[in-house]
Amino acid sequence: MTRAGKSPGVVGETTTGAEESHVNQIQYISSEPPLQAPHLDGGARRPCGSYAHEDSRANHADKPEERGTDLCPTEPEPSPEPVDGAALLDEMRTAFLRYLSVPDGAAEAVALWVMFTHAFEAAEVSPRLALTSPIPGCGKTTALTVLSHLVRLPLPASNWTTATIFRSIERNRPTLLIDEADTFLADTEGLRGILNSGHSKGMAFVMRSVGDDHEPRQFSTWAAMAMAKIGRFPPTLEERSIVIQMRKRRPDEEIERFRPDQVADLKELARKAARWAKYQLDALRLAEPEVPESMPDRTADNWRPLFAIADAVGGHWPETARRVALLLSGGLEDPSPEVQVLADIRTVFRDRGGDRLSSESLGKDVELNPYHLARRLQPFGIRPHGIRIGDKTPRGYMREDFEDAFARYLPRESATPQQPNEINELEEPSPATGGDDVADK
Repeated sequence: MTRAGKSPGVVGETTTGAEESHVNQIQYISSEPPLQAPHLDGGARRPCGSYAHEDSRANHADKPEERGTDLCPTEPEPSPEPVDGAALLDEMRTAFLRYLSVPDGAAEAVALWVMFTHAFEAAEVSPRLALTSPIPGCGKTTALTVLSHLVRLPLPASNWTTATIFRSIERNRPTLLIDEADTFLADTEGLRGILNSGHSKGMAFVMRSVGDDHEPRQFSTWAAMAMAKIGRFPPTLEERSIVIQMRKRRPDEEIERFRPDQVADLKELARKAARWAKYQLDALRLAEPEVPESMPDRTADNWRPLFAIADAVGGHWPETARRVALLLSGGLEDPSPEVQVLADIRTVFRDRGGDRLSSESLGKDVELNPYHLARRLQPFGIRPHGIRIGDKTPRGYMREDFEDAFARYLPRESATPQQPNEINELEEPSPATGGDDVADK
């Protein structure tokens, strides 16, 4: 595991050209004999061209059509010069906006996530970067291609199986760049389970039988990951992600066409990110960044490592990161019907005043008959009972019946209404400043 102040392991010079078939690479790994789970603690990666079994290469040597290409994701050589982290994030943001049309805050979020991949060893949670669009042609593939020149150990592919995912992670600890997820993700529950499992370091494992004796072994699924898909991701995967809703370029938008043969500037940014992370790992491991109170727990988990990076670089980024997080996650989580009814009931009690309502009266306010209202509230342990309203004793609910569920399942109500433009408009960040005394900040 890379430690601050020591040079990280750098993979050899072998690269996989953009023109090579990533599908062939993955097919080869899928056909390889079972691995032996050598580094379950997230330690060293296998060297490029290494095999779990000595006879593996020989087994495939006489089957060229099954060889594919050895997986050798490359790690950028850290820049030799000190790096101002805030200025670097500004440069990454600008680079992303140069080629893509994205909503407000998206470029800042992507810049923070790229830096997260380089500081991955300090993380306990791995938020997925989920790129979605309503239709094709919104720049998802271009975004992944740009990311492939910025992130640590990129491994791109447009089709995966459950075996290739965890074997690739076990072998190389790469940053997975998954394109065309809509073509294979929906019908593969096992694959979705593996992608979900890799979100939390403590649970990022799958169990498989290996060898002739079918010995159970543990394989890691702990990796950074960006995914692209038309339409929304499955809810369990979406809630583990920072979601960027891609969009088509407007005719009047000045967006530069991406040239894969002209990426020297992106590679230099990757080298700077590697340098910055090299000297910040220990500080990031100990970081306890503040999280906005209104954020749900899972959303806060996703953003916490990015907040830690923003706090470490300083400048405008601590404030920017939190504004962006609220902006991008504010309308993302569609509550379940049960939670939505709970929110509506809280509004009814607040607007009406009083501490009790009959089932019939409350049902009318939330547009449910008493029976269906009771069904929606049953998962929260809330049931109608006899109440007294004047000289009548209908079945209904007391406000106190809901207090525990309100506190557990609904965001805290603000004491004062939020100003409409508070987070809807992001200011253009001012250039980060730093003098000669700024070194790898």
